[in-house]
Amino acid sequence: MPTTEQPTMESSLPLYSSSFLFLLLLPSLSHLHPPPQATVSPPSETKALLHWKSTLQDPSRALHSWTALHNSNATSPCPWLGITCTNSRITELSLPRAGLVGTLDALDFSALPSLTVFSLRRNFLTGAIPAAIANLSGLVLLDLAHNRLSGTLPTSLATLSLLVKLDLSANELTGEIIPAIFANWTRLTDLRLEQNQLTGNIPAEIHHLSSLRTLRLSDNQLGDPIPRELGDLKSLVLLDLSSNNFTGSIPRSLGNLTRLTILYLSDNQISGNFPHELGNLAQLGEIGMSINHLTGRIPSSVGNLSNLYALFLLVNQLSGPIPYEIGGLENLEWLGLSQNNLSGPIPPSIGNLSQLIVFFISLNSISGGLPPELGNLANLEKLNFQSNLLTGPIPSSFGNLTQLKKLFLLYNQLTGPIPHELGKLGNLQTLILSNNSLTGSIPSSFEKLTQLETLYLSLNRISGSIPSYLGNITTLQSLSLHGNQISGTIPHELGNLVNLTDLIISDNQISGSIPPSLGNLTNLSQLVVFQNQLSGPLPQAMANLTGMTDLQLSYNNFYGFLPSDLFKGGELMWLSMIDNHFEGPLPQSLRNCSRLIRVQLGQNQLTGDVSQDFGVYPDLEFIDLSYNRFYGVLSANWGECRNLTTLHIPGNMISGKIPPELGKLPQLASLDVSSNQLVGEIPRELVLSTSLQELNLSHNQLSGVIPLEIGNLHGINTLDISRNNLTGAIPKQLGECTRLRFLKLSMNELNGSLPLEIGNLVNLQELLDLSYNSLIGVIPQQLGKLVMLVNLNLSHNRLSGSIPSSFEGMYSLLSLDLSYNDLEGPLPKDRFFQQIARAEWFRHNKGLCGDLHGLPSCSSSIIQHHSRNARNLILSIVLPTTVVLLLLVTFVVILFLRRAKPMKDEEKEVPVKNLFSILNFDGEAVYEQFDGKAIYEEIIDATENFDEKYCIGTGGYGSVYKAQLVRTGQVVAVKKLHPQEEAVDERGFQNEIQALTKMRHRNIVKLYGFCSHARCMLLIYEYIEKGNLSAILSSQEAGMELDWNRRVNIIKDVAHALSYMHHDCNPPTVHRDISSKNILLDSNFNAYVSDFGIARILKPDSSNWSAHAGTLGYMAPGKPLS
Repeated sequence: MPTTEQPTMESSLPLYSSSFLFLLLLPSLSHLHPPPQATVSPPSETKALLHWKSTLQDPSRALHSWTALHNSNATSPCPWLGITCTNSRITELSLPRAGLVGTLDALDFSALPSLTVFSLRRNFLTGAIPAAIANLSGLVLLDLAHNRLSGTLPTSLATLSLLVKLDLSANELTGEIIPAIFANWTRLTDLRLEQNQLTGNIPAEIHHLSSLRTLRLSDNQLGDPIPRELGDLKSLVLLDLSSNNFTGSIPRSLGNLTRLTILYLSDNQISGNFPHELGNLAQLGEIGMSINHLTGRIPSSVGNLSNLYALFLLVNQLSGPIPYEIGGLENLEWLGLSQNNLSGPIPPSIGNLSQLIVFFISLNSISGGLPPELGNLANLEKLNFQSNLLTGPIPSSFGNLTQLKKLFLLYNQLTGPIPHELGKLGNLQTLILSNNSLTGSIPSSFEKLTQLETLYLSLNRISGSIPSYLGNITTLQSLSLHGNQISGTIPHELGNLVNLTDLIISDNQISGSIPPSLGNLTNLSQLVVFQNQLSGPLPQAMANLTGMTDLQLSYNNFYGFLPSDLFKGGELMWLSMIDNHFEGPLPQSLRNCSRLIRVQLGQNQLTGDVSQDFGVYPDLEFIDLSYNRFYGVLSANWGECRNLTTLHIPGNMISGKIPPELGKLPQLASLDVSSNQLVGEIPRELVLSTSLQELNLSHNQLSGVIPLEIGNLHGINTLDISRNNLTGAIPKQLGECTRLRFLKLSMNELNGSLPLEIGNLVNLQELLDLSYNSLIGVIPQQLGKLVMLVNLNLSHNRLSGSIPSSFEGMYSLLSLDLSYNDLEGPLPKDRFFQQIARAEWFRHNKGLCGDLHGLPSCSSSIIQHHSRNARNLILSIVLPTTVVLLLLVTFVVILFLRRAKPMKDEEKEVPVKNLFSILNFDGEAVYEQFDGKAIYEEIIDATENFDEKYCIGTGGYGSVYKAQLVRTGQVVAVKKLHPQEEAVDERGFQNEIQALTKMRHRNIVKLYGFCSHARCMLLIYEYIEKGNLSAILSSQEAGMELDWNRRVNIIKDVAHALSYMHHDCNPPTVHRDISSKNILLDSNFNAYVSDFGIARILKPDSSNWSAHAGTLGYMAPGKPLS
C-alpha cells in the first residue's frame, strides 16, 4: 500500500513574505538620513569595484558593463549593471542571481561610504563576511542570502545602527549569535538568519530590537529554552524558530505579541503545555508547533483566534478531547492534529468550519461516530482520520463534500455499508477505507468517481463481486480489495485501466482465471492475487507486463506452464507462487532478474536444473523452491547472494555435494536442503557459520562424520541431519549449541556412547531424536537437565543400564520412546511414567518393568531373587575368618572413612553457578537433576512473594516481575497470570507456550519455562533490560535516546520477526496484538516481539478468519499489502 499522504507542513502555506513586509517599510526608509560622510571621489569608488571584479568569476558576464574607458579609473560607475547613484555617489549595489563566484575579501568597503543598499543574494559567494563591512555605516539594507558564506557573524555588524533589513539566510554560517550585535539595531525591522548552522541560544539582549517585525531563525542548531524576552518585541508580526533544538516550554510572554500573525515553532524539542495566553493573539493567522513534545490539552482559548487560518499541532503528545471552541474558528483552512494522544469524540462544532480545506487527526485515540455535521465542510479537500477508534457507519452527508480529493478512514472500527452518496464526490482522487468492518458490496455509484486514482477497501467484510464498471475509471492507479469476502471472477474490463500500477485482490473467494486483458496493463508493477480460488494457466499476455516488480499468485489452483518470457522486463523483486499446480520449466528470463529479493515457488511441479535456471542475485534475501521437481547440483553461485537469509530447496531431486560457499554467506539464517539426493560430507565451512539458526540436511545420502566444528553453531536452534549415512560418534562439541530447541540425528549409522554434554542443551524443547542408530552405553543422568524437552526418542539403539532417576524432573515431557534397546530395571515413579507414558515406548528391552499396563510388574519374586543372590554373595565374602583378612578389611575401612569425610566436605563446597539449568542458555549447569520446587521457591524468594516493588509491568492477563536469583545472580522476567473469576486465562497461557515453543528468532523473546499449578501459573522469559517501547516513548528523557537510526533498526527488527512468523514458521503464526507495549528493547536497543497470549497459529487448509483481537488502535492488519 502506498504511504498515506501526510499533511503538507506549515512552510508550504502562503505566507506574508518578508519582501512584502519590507515594501511596507519603504516610505519610512525615505526619511532616514545617514550621518555625514568623509568625501570620497567617484574614481575611488570605480577603482574599488573594478578591483573586486578582477577577483571574481563571472561566467554569465553579468559584470560586462563594469569597464573603464581607455583603462581610466575616472569612468563613472553609475550606468553599470546593479549600480544606483545619488548625486554621483553610489548608494545601491544590487546584483541578485548574477552568478558571481568569489569572496568579499577584495572589496574595499571604505571606498563606498554612501552605500545604503548592498544586495548580492543568490550568487556563489564563499568565505567569511569581512569585518570591514562595518565601514558601510549608512547601510539600511544588507542582503547576502542564498550564497555559501561561512564563518561566524562578525561583531562589527553591531556598528550598522541604521540597518532596517538584514538577510543572511541560506548560507553556511556557524557559531553563536553574539549578544552585543543587537545593541544598536533599534531600527531593524527584518532579521533573517535561517538555514545556517548557528548554535548556542537566542541572547536575552534581543529585546533591544524594539522595531523588529520579522524574525526568522529556522533551520539552525540553536538550543536552550526560548527566551521570555521575545515577548518584549511588541511590533513582531512573524516569528519563525522552527527546525532547531529548542527545549523547555513555550514562554507565556509570547501572549504579549498582539501584532503577531505567524508563529512557527515546529520541529524542536519543546515540551510543556500549549499556553492559554496565546489565545490573546487576536491577529494570529497561522500556528505551527508540530514535531515537539507538547503535552496536556489544547486550551479552549484557541477559540479566540478568529483570524486563524492554519493550526498545526501534529506529532506531539497532546491529550484530552478536541476543544469544542475550535468550531468557532470560521476562517480556519488547515487543521492538523495527527499523531497525538487525543481522545473523545469529534465535536460536531467542527461542522461550522466552512472554510476548512485540510483536516488531519490521524493516529490518535479519537472515538465515537463520525458526526454528520462534517458534511457541512463544503470546501474540504483532504480528510485524514486514519488509525483512531471511530465506530459506527460512514455518514451519508459525506456525499456533500464535493470538493474532497483525498479521504482516509483506514484503521478504525467503522461498520455498515459504504454509503452510495460517496459516488457524488466527483473530484475524489484517493479513497482509503481499509482495516474497518465495512460490509455490503462496492456501491454502483462509484462509477461516477472519474478522477479516482487510489481505491483501497482492503481488510473489511465487503462481499459481492468486483464491479466491471471499475474498468471505466481510467485514472485509477492503485486498487486494493485484499482480505474481504469478494467472490465472482476478475472482470476483463480491468484491462482498460492503462494507468494501473497496483492490483491487489488477495485473500478473497475470487474464482475463474486471470483474464488475458490484464496483459494491457503495461504500467502494472504489483499483481497480488494469492489465497483465492483462481485456476487455469497464466495467460501468455502477462509477458507484456515488463514493469512487474511484485507477482504473488500463491494458494490458488493455477496450473500449466509459465509463459516463457514472463519476466522479460527484468524488474521483478518479489515472486510468490506457493501451493499451485504449475509445471514445466521456469522462464529463462528469471535468471536475469537481478533485483530479486524474495522468491517462493514451493509446492508445485516445476522442473529445471537449479545450477542453470538461477543467476546471481545481490539483493536476494529469501528463496523457497520446496517440493518441486528441480534437479542438478547446488551451484557455488549461491555463495554470491550475500544478502541471503533463507535458502529452502527440500523435496526435489538435487544431487551432488553441498557447496562450502554456503557456509560463507554472512546472513544465512535458515538452510533446508532435505529430501534430496545430496552426497558427500557435511562441509566444515557450513558448521562454522555464525548466522545459521536452522539447518536441515535430512533425507539425503550424506556420509562421513559429524564435523567436530559443529559446536561453533552458537546461534543454531533447529538441527536436523536425520536419514543420512553418517557414521562415527556424536561429537561432544554438540553440547555447545546451547540454543538448540530441536535436534534430530535419527536413522544414521552413529555409534559410540551418548555424550554427557547433550545434557547442556537446556533449551531443547520440541524434540531430541537419536533413534535408529547404534548408540551404546548407559543413558547419562545429565539428560535429566533437559527440563523443557517435550519429546525424546532414543529407540532402536543398543543402550543399556536403567532409565536415569533424573528423568523424574523432566516435567515438560509428553513423549519418551526407549523401545528396542537393552535397558533394564524399574521405571521411575513420577506423573509422566504413571499417567502419560505408553507401554510401547519401553518394549523390546532387556528387562524394564513398572506399574504400566503392558509392561511386566516389578514383582516381589524378582526382587527376592535379586536379594537372595546378593545375600549369597555377601556370605561368600565374609566366611573366611582368617585374622589376616580381618586386619586387611579393618585397614581398608579405616582408610575409606578417612578419605570419605573430606570428599563429602568437598562436595559441599561445589559452587552453584546456576540454580536451574533451564535458565542458563550458555549450557553451564551444576545440578544433575532439576528440582521444580526449589526453582519455585527461589523465584518466590527473589520477588519476596511477588511484591509490587519487583513488578515491571502489568497487562490485562498478568503482571511481570523482575527476579534476580540470589545464588546465581541470573535475572529473569516472570509473568504471573491474574486470577479472573477464580481462574486464570488458561487459553492465553497455553497460547503463549504453544506459540513460543514453535518459534526461534533473534527478535522474538525467548520462553525459558513455565509453571502450571491450580493456584499459580507462571511463565519465565529472558529479561530484556530496557522494557517496552511504549514506556520509552512516553518518557521524554528515555525517548531522546531513540534517534532515527535506532528507530529504523527497531522497525527492521519487528519486521524481521513478523516476516519470520508469517512466512517462515510452519505453520505460520499471527501475533494479533503488535503494539508498542509488546515490543521490548534490550540495552543495545534491539527489539523483541513479546506477549503471544492471543496469537493465532494458522491452518494451511483453512481460510483462518478470526474475531477482532488486540489492542484498540493497534489492530494487526495481517499480511502487508506492499
